[in-house]
Amino acid sequence: MSLLDSGPDRVTVYPTVEVDDGYGGTKPGPGAPVTLRARVLPAITDESGEAGYLTGTEYRVYARSLPAGPWSRVEWAGEVWAVVGEPQRFGGGRRLAHDVATIRKRG
Repeated sequence: MSLLDSGPDRVTVYPTVEVDDGYGGTKPGPGAPVTLRARVLPAITDESGEAGYLTGTEYRVYARSLPAGPWSRVEWAGEVWAVVGEPQRFGGGRRLAHDVATIRKRG
């Protein structure tokens, strides 16, 4: 079994779907939650913050298939996270294919 299929972290992804905005158009909204096994590793820590301000930390989520996008919400480690940009999709065959998304804490 691959490390991509048996990651130690359990994440819940709320994929983005188009919902009615009440004005006759659509807007991005949360879809049905998808819970999956993934590997979450630190990516960036902003240690140069000013005194009294929170430091920002970003993580990378590695999974076989990650149904996320720029407006998706991710729940991990008891916190709510936002996906930064589009997830990267790596091919290269059935055994190596995986997705990587960068997440940042919301709020």
